[in-house]
Amino acid sequence: MTKIQGIAEILGVFPGLINARRRRRLSLEELRLIERYRELSENDRIAMRYLVDAMRSVSRF
Repeated sequence: MTKIQGIAEILGVFPGLINARRRRRLSLEELRLIERYRELSENDRIAMRYLVDAMRSVSRF
């Protein structure tokens, strides 16, 4: 498996294969937020992305 991961890293393919061990489980609140996000219309999703990007640019943290 490590040989495959090394090849995948070099080629940049299968990013999920490389990061599979580093992932953490999502909390219930995070899962609910993801479900609510998926229920949004495409225009609302785009607006949400712009809002999050704007919040990141003004945040001090």
